[in-house]
Amino acid sequence: MSSTQRRDSNSLSRDIGLLGAVSTVVAGTLGAGLFVTLGTASSTTGPSVILVVVLSGILAMSIATNYSWMATIFPAAAGSYAYISRTFDSRLPGFVVTWSKWLGYMAADAALAIGFGSYLQVFYPNVTLPFGIDFTVGAGFGLLTVLFLVNLVGSKGYSVSQNVIFGALILSILVLVVPGTANIDAANYRPFFTGGFDGFIAAAVPLFYAYIGIAVAGQMGAEVKNPSRNLPLAMAGGTAILILLYVWTAAVIYGVVSDYTVLANSARPLATAAEVFLGEAGTAIVAIGGLLATASSVHAVMAAGIKMPYSWAWDEVFPTQFVAVSDRFGTPHFSLLTLYVVASALTFWSTGLAQAIAIATFSYLIAYFSVSVTVLYILLGDTGLGEAAGFDLGYGLFATAVVAIIGSGALLTQAYQGSLQVYVPWMVVGLAVFGAYWYRGKQSDTDVEAILATLPGVHSTDAEHDPDIEVTSDD
Repeated sequence: MSSTQRRDSNSLSRDIGLLGAVSTVVAGTLGAGLFVTLGTASSTTGPSVILVVVLSGILAMSIATNYSWMATIFPAAAGSYAYISRTFDSRLPGFVVTWSKWLGYMAADAALAIGFGSYLQVFYPNVTLPFGIDFTVGAGFGLLTVLFLVNLVGSKGYSVSQNVIFGALILSILVLVVPGTANIDAANYRPFFTGGFDGFIAAAVPLFYAYIGIAVAGQMGAEVKNPSRNLPLAMAGGTAILILLYVWTAAVIYGVVSDYTVLANSARPLATAAEVFLGEAGTAIVAIGGLLATASSVHAVMAAGIKMPYSWAWDEVFPTQFVAVSDRFGTPHFSLLTLYVVASALTFWSTGLAQAIAIATFSYLIAYFSVSVTVLYILLGDTGLGEAAGFDLGYGLFATAVVAIIGSGALLTQAYQGSLQVYVPWMVVGLAVFGAYWYRGKQSDTDVEAILATLPGVHSTDAEHDPDIEVTSDD
């Protein structure tokens, strides 16, 4: 079997339409911020966290635009890896960036699983687990296990389940924010800045985690139908929806709760806010929303996170088992199993939600910074790649690249704290793995140029990677 035939046999199926891609971005991100960090981030700055949400949203939209543009050029699995490796004709920079992001995905799954357990505890406050296992950790592990099985059956099953969760999730949020808007007391916003400039900046990193999944659809670019249209709509449009929901919800919860520290100290801030003006039934609905949001985020992160080792194996810098797909379901099952095992271990090992969030945010920011630099390189260089993009924003794209580079770079100077003790040894292991497979390929005269001419996960006859070809089928 030729190398082309081997890759084609392991290519992925385009089963995710526009709605599935949008729900991946929105429902797959809400659990990270709306139901987890929107309250805890206010501990250093108070109600002015609302303004942090707006500024973080501007940065998130810039990053989403950059990813959307790159996705129309390289609609492949593990978007970040394909964007960087194919632009610079080298597997190493893409591997370095996405090796750290793979850690981020696993840490994010752990953090979100713990958040799921916190909302589930609303309904089971007195349940104890054997062996002294914390209820939130045990529930999180149970969620990871269930979603591992769901993702095992392929992207079509993922898309359908995520769409259902998305609809129920939006309904649960509206139950809080619509009546909550009428119960806002402006006096609760004072004092607005409680921690000065330093406190305001300190809230930026955990709050940006609220937008951590904005580019997750790009990781599934090889599975999205009509990628030149659907990927930009999903990432940019989904981010716009997230900004609206975050700002509206933040304004409500800090407007109805008289003491912001109550929200800052709550593991489930939306349910805490709902207790102020909604009865037990309303609080229960919001808590169900928290369960759905965190579950859908774990779902999306798990579906996207398995694409990175799959793409490295596709490019022959990782064990070939990771590129193998299930004959029955067409999923990279070994990659999925690895993510499940490591994320589960992190759930039990993590010293707390804050550390898991720090690891995930730092890793994601490295990828966002690098992809934005790649966009700027294409715009200013003589690569000709920009001509293949599905849309042209002119100087607007240059602006989003600069904003994303400055913004993510600034956040990186804060986000490294609490994560380097895990990140550094993780990178050493990654470079050793890459070096071993690079050397093996060099010894066997691997045709790297031919590898880089392909797109990870995309069949050699797949015309949908061409932005000039329209595909009308959808969810």
